[in-house]
Amino acid sequence: MFKQIFVIAKQEFKSLLKNWITIICIITLLIAPIFVYSPIERNEQWNVLYAAYQCNHALVILGVMVIPIIVMSVYYKDEITEMPVIIFSQHITGKIYAVGKFLGAYCYCLFFCILENAIWMLMPLYFKQTPYSPIPFFKYFILYSAASYLAMAAFAYFIDIMFNIKPLTIFIPMILFLCLSGDNTPKISLMISGIYMDNLYIGKALSPETINIIMINRTFITILAFVLIIISILKFSTEKLMNRR
Repeated sequence: MFKQIFVIAKQEFKSLLKNWITIICIITLLIAPIFVYSPIERNEQWNVLYAAYQCNHALVILGVMVIPIIVMSVYYKDEITEMPVIIFSQHITGKIYAVGKFLGAYCYCLFFCILENAIWMLMPLYFKQTPYSPIPFFKYFILYSAASYLAMAAFAYFIDIMFNIKPLTIFIPMILFLCLSGDNTPKISLMISGIYMDNLYIGKALSPETINIIMINRTFITILAFVLIIISILKFSTEKLMNRR
């Protein structure tokens, strides 16, 4: 079973890399943060903790606009290509197919996050300084980008499975994500608000209260993401997929 899931996820990942959506991801997730949020744009050297936070904060802000489009393209492709026919002819169940497709799309999103974090680690070279340590970037990648991207992809997938109306798959998640990105919803927001990051900017550790709010927030959205994924996989119907073709 796990081998089949891996094969489908790998195939989906490769397929997305060759898709038009990759151009959008390169522009939005790799190029845009450098010119909008980075130390280079501000022309000021940040400490490593603040830079790691800002890098992943930018990725989540821009991911709000990109991830629903990625999810839509993944499942729209199933309706216009022969891939599902080929897969199901090899005695792979619909549930395994659904898990593999989601994993492939999620790994594709994380691929660009990893690349962007690597780019930001090298930014001190612009100021003729030593590159940043990778450890803070890895921590914020796991805690911030990976968790938020999982929640965003899971909700977009849920909407697509429930309604199968492509504009809804794009715009409902976008609107909801934007509504849950403000400072008024710290425990359920997809974003870790900058109002809690003043200490990072001046090189100090986060307060215990801030850490507690962040951990509650990350735990909540991760659990919610897994609940939505499970519901979506259980609702996935091979027959409906084939009938839409």
